Amino acid sequence: MKKHIVIDARLYGPKHTGLGRYTKNLLVALTKLHDFNKYKFTILIYPELETEIKGDLGKNFDYFVTNIRHYSIIEQLLLPIILKHLQPDLVHFTHIDKPILYFGKSVVTVHDLIKLFSKGKETTTKFIFLYWIRYFAYLLMVRIILKTSSVIVPSNFWRDYIIKKYHFNSKKIITTYEAVDPTLAPSRLPAGRHGHRAIALACRQAWPSRYILYTGNLYPHKNINIIFQALRKLPNIKLKIISSKNIFYDRAVNLVKKLNIEKQVEFLGYVPDDKFKTIYQHALALVHPAFLEGFSLTGLEAMAQNCPVIASNSSCLPEIYGDSVLYFDPNNSDELVSQITKLQNNPELRQDLIKRGHSQIAKYSWTTCAKQTLEFYENCNILRLD
Repeated sequence: MKKHIVIDARLYGPKHTGLGRYTKNLLVALTKLHDFNKYKFTILIYPELETEIKGDLGKNFDYFVTNIRHYSIIEQLLLPIILKHLQPDLVHFTHIDKPILYFGKSVVTVHDLIKLFSKGKETTTKFIFLYWIRYFAYLLMVRIILKTSSVIVPSNFWRDYIIKKYHFNSKKIITTYEAVDPTLAPSRLPAGRHGHRAIALACRQAWPSRYILYTGNLYPHKNINIIFQALRKLPNIKLKIISSKNIFYDRAVNLVKKLNIEKQVEFLGYVPDDKFKTIYQHALALVHPAFLEGFSLTGLEAMAQNCPVIASNSSCLPEIYGDSVLYFDPNNSDELVSQITKLQNNPELRQDLIKRGHSQIAKYSWTTCAKQTLEFYENCNILRLD
């Protein structure tokens, strides 16, 4: 009899940002593995995503459609009952939202633990007393989940942190690097001299550029303020921001007004994937100033669109980006100004970063991620094969 794996895919697809891209691409890649058919797979999905998911995955999975929402009391109470009914040998929760009353064998993907660091009234829109209640509940939940699960993380930065902070068994946690979404991946460039010419042509087509780009949410740990500070010292540079609207978006708009840099900053709101290419290719660079990240596909996606990256030298970013970007101290706006100016005045450096970017994204593969995930189910004695 095939071993039965249940995967929580309720947060599926780009609508659910990085979590959704991870879930979708992992499931698609799993179906292409030679060992996929050794198992029976069931995925939990929301009803509004059923058509999209079945269109992507076809009959490779059994589907359990549920309206039980993440982060709800109902989830904590009813989801364990549903999982018991499904009788899995293993459940994979694709982010850190496992019901604490589920005691079966499980793997949890912990994309990051940024909430442990980025906290306080500036990080919430809720009444501060309620916020702190929820924050300490989160701390307790994290400890319970880590104590009762094996863990997948997207970078060694977080693997090392969890092992040290929670005295976690190193055999029960692995790093599986993510990769650029196939819909955003670059077309394969020719090798050798012709490949270099193609990159040079892409660079010339997008040059000269007078704006930098920021993509992502605007939570405090994303550190957008450092870019605003740099703009005040770079009056000839503009900034385009791609970000969904929320309270943090509104705060950023108000800060731009306060700093009197409205003429330099353009808020684009949400931009669908098919509109990314032109915006990225004509930018001087994507600036990634975050204090903390889990993996950070943002920079890799920019590299895939022939856009150089200037990144913070904080958390996992040097691990993920290697020598393919220009780094700066996320607390030092002068360093950011220096890197922007250096790139603006040096077309050859831009061309070199584009070439390095293509080499860097080639190191990451959803196929590898899926293969390592499946092996983790087996090799850690989480799932014993007959």
